[in-house]
Amino acid sequence: MNNGKPQPDSLAQQQLQSNIRKKAQIDLSIEVVLLVVGGVFFLLFGVLLFLIDRGLLPYSEGSMYGIFVVLVSMQIITMGKTPFGDVLRSWLVVVIGLLAAMLGTLAIFYPVHLSETIRIIAGLIVLVAGAVGMLQLFISEDRARGWMKVPGILQQLTVACVLVYGIEIVLGIITLLPGIMPNPLTAVFLLLFGASLLFLARCIHMAAHQYRSTEGKRVLEPSTPKRGFFLLKKTSLTVGNSFNIYQGSLLILLGILVLLMILGIIPSFNSDGQLGLLLVLTSLQLLALGEFMGSELSRSWPAIALGILFAAAGFFSCIVPGVLTGVIQPLIGFQNIISGVLILATKIAGPMLYQISHPPAEPVALPPIVKQLALVLTVTGIVTILFGINMLAPLLLPGLFGMVAYALLLPLLIIIMGLMVLILVAITQKLNGMSAPSP
Repeated sequence: MNNGKPQPDSLAQQQLQSNIRKKAQIDLSIEVVLLVVGGVFFLLFGVLLFLIDRGLLPYSEGSMYGIFVVLVSMQIITMGKTPFGDVLRSWLVVVIGLLAAMLGTLAIFYPVHLSETIRIIAGLIVLVAGAVGMLQLFISEDRARGWMKVPGILQQLTVACVLVYGIEIVLGIITLLPGIMPNPLTAVFLLLFGASLLFLARCIHMAAHQYRSTEGKRVLEPSTPKRGFFLLKKTSLTVGNSFNIYQGSLLILLGILVLLMILGIIPSFNSDGQLGLLLVLTSLQLLALGEFMGSELSRSWPAIALGILFAAAGFFSCIVPGVLTGVIQPLIGFQNIISGVLILATKIAGPMLYQISHPPAEPVALPPIVKQLALVLTVTGIVTILFGINMLAPLLLPGLFGMVAYALLLPLLIIIMGLMVLILVAITQKLNGMSAPSP
């Protein structure tokens, strides 16, 4: 008899299975994820620019710069990394990043109207980021000066930073002074920059693992003020909730624009850019959080490859309009339907069925916040399914009924989805605060 205690063989088997799962999971930080996605963006744009220059593909310049500004904004919102260097990720910084992301989003939706403005903003971002980064790299004693003394990955990290910052300066000048360099040569610099970002991502990933127990774990940011104005305090937002705040705001903005467009108040917007942006957000959530279609996946190499494929397809749709629309729209529709079903099945129906089949010895009253969370998840699942159906409606029901249903329901569904995402962020942040140990 084992008296209910696990045997040594069982413990060894469990440990082996745990080790296998850990090895299968690729531990990517949010910084590495954004660098990889940025590298994919510039590599793809460099290749496409050769074809665009020859007139073989259409080109949406404003949408291209808009998606770039959104990627930069994601760094600000999730990490506090700005073109002027690393800063404390306060609520003020998050709000600034969110406003920048909304500007980039509007440029994606209306690339013709905001093309010049977003080009100048993108050019300034790249130029300032390159110049400030290069300056800080060689002035700070804990960067290039110290890294070059240690053979191995830190020396490679220095080379990667020099390449990234140097090419950034060149690309910033090219962006601010259009026509100063022929497109084929610009495409070469874009390819070099994309490869440099991937090299930098590799170096940061390897250095973080190699120096995890010492300097690699140290966070270089100002100390959190204990008192003061709310917006200047460090935010406790998780990476997932940082993404969700932008996603919720994006959906509300999109719903309002769709409603105004249907009413004839504003012109129609770039649907290719909208679909591409949604696909890029799906990619970021998969790569950074392992979240896909309402469920959590192990960030294995196949999952990472799928995330990179989604990112590339989203970037392509933003840069080259009218090519992938017929592919991305049904893909997003089916994705939302499956996501909604999984949310309802795993978050609501599953726990309820378990409680019914395994009732507790004594009734347990659920806290109000848990009931609120269940309600929000239920509404989110239902609205997500309806949103997916409406994405497919113009394709499956091209007649009058399909178009009327699409026109009347879509704006309302999008706005509700955005509100549910923001409410979910507020609830999860409150739950995190309740579970955090008191000092």
